[in-house]
Amino acid sequence: MNQDGQMAARVAQALGMSEAVLGKWVRAARAQAVRPVGSEALEQENKQLRAQLARAEMERDILKKALTIFSQPTGR
Repeated sequence: MNQDGQMAARVAQALGMSEAVLGKWVRAARAQAVRPVGSEALEQENKQLRAQLARAEMERDILKKALTIFSQPTGR
């Protein structure tokens, strides 16, 4: 039985396909379904991403300062 209570055969008939094809589609959709990730794993990933972002921002700021210093005309 499916969500609305119809049997797979009735659904397949309504869609104009064989029950075997419908079954293959259902199995393929289930195989591709996104599995929920635990909140602990998400928190760990967020922590890592925040650390990477902080480092990238720090490196950017250092490069901006270096560019300013090296862009100044020399006293030649």
